[in-house]
This record gives sequence, C-alpha cells and structure tokens, in this order.
Amino acid sequence: KTRVVPVAHAFQLRCLGGPSLRSTSGEQVRFRTRKHFALLVRLALEPGKRFTRDYLTDLLWPSAAPRLANHSLAQGLSVIKAKVAREAVLIQRATVGLAPGWVDVDALHLGDGDVGIDGPFLDGFDIPAARPFEDWKEECRARLLPQIRDCLVRQMDAARRIGDFATVERRAERLQELDPLAEEAIRGVMEARAWAGDRSNALKAFARYEAQLAEELGAK
Repeated sequence: KTRVVPVAHAFQLRCLGGPSLRSTSGEQVRFRTRKHFALLVRLALEPGKRFTRDYLTDLLWPSAAPRLANHSLAQGLSVIKAKVAREAVLIQRATVGLAPGWVDVDALHLGDGDVGIDGPFLDGFDIPAARPFEDWKEECRARLLPQIRDCLVRQMDAARRIGDFATVERRAERLQELDPLAEEAIRGVMEARAWAGDRSNALKAFARYEAQLAEELGAK
C-alpha cells in the first residue's frame, strides 16, 4: 500500500491568539466540538510523537467512564481524519499521533521570528470540564512566553532598522498586553510616540509604567 505524503503542510494551525485551522487555500476548517479541536492541537504541537490513549482520554475526558472516554477519543480521531487526512493520523493499539508534515503550527516557528502573534497561546479557548487540558494549556503559555517575548523584540528591532515605527509600536503594545512590565515594550511605545512627534504621550506612557512598577514590584 502506498503511503500518501503531505504536500508542504496542507494545513496551518494558529495557536498564538484565538486558535484556528486553515487549509493552504486559506479556508477555515471548523470543528463542531472544542474537544475535537483541542485533540488536534495537542497532537499537532508534537508531530510524530506517540501519545497513549490513556493520556489523551485523561486530558480531555477526565470525568468519563473509560469505555465512554475511549469512544469519545475514537470519535475525535475520526473527525481529524475527515478534516485533515486519514493518513495524517497514526494509530496503533495503545498509542495515537499526528504524522509530521500535515499541520504547520505557528507556535513551533517562534525561533524564526516571522510569526504573527495575536495574543497568548490558545487565547479564549477554554474547556472548563477538562481541567487537565486547562493545566496543560497554562503550562504551554508559561513555557512559550519567553519565546514570544524574544520574537516580538526581534520584530521590533527589524522594524526599527528600517524606520517603521508604526510596526515597532504595534509589536510593543502586543508585548505589553502579554507582559505588562516588559522594559522592551515601554521603550518601543515611547520610541514610536517620540518618532511621531508625540512627546506628551511618550511621557504619559512612561509615567504609567513607572506607577505600575512601583505598585506591583515596589521598584523604580
């Protein structure tokens, strides 16, 4: 039997902000249930890795009886096969994975610097009934934050070099949303305001930052 090989990542998964899956043509792929989409996200973050079925059922269906949880997992895998490709899902008796090359995930390219960052990892994507998934999401946010910060700083530096201070300000404001006390963020905002001749708002931004430092850290 000939194995189907994906053509240069058939799908794009955005996780840095509100999550979405799109085909190479830009069409959004929608899932009827959040848990099925969450299953794809978990598999796609580590392509090629084999996850035990027990791990995945505990992650997304922690309160369900084992038989029902396994049935829900099987349904979720069937949905992913239908939405992405049958060949993309690696299934063995006790393990499940997503074959590399089918789904390109933005969070895996933070080191490249050329990644759009719209917000925190899986922003607004909550599954209150799946506490283990929520815990995993928070762990990912904490782990990715330094990489996101570095990526935004590199993007600000690149824009600064060509005098694109509108982009410097946008990236700085995004960094402030994610890390309100980031020094690189306030510097970028002040720089952009000063470059635009808006000295007053540059100073106001600094005053707000100064007050925040004093209130939250007791620092100058």
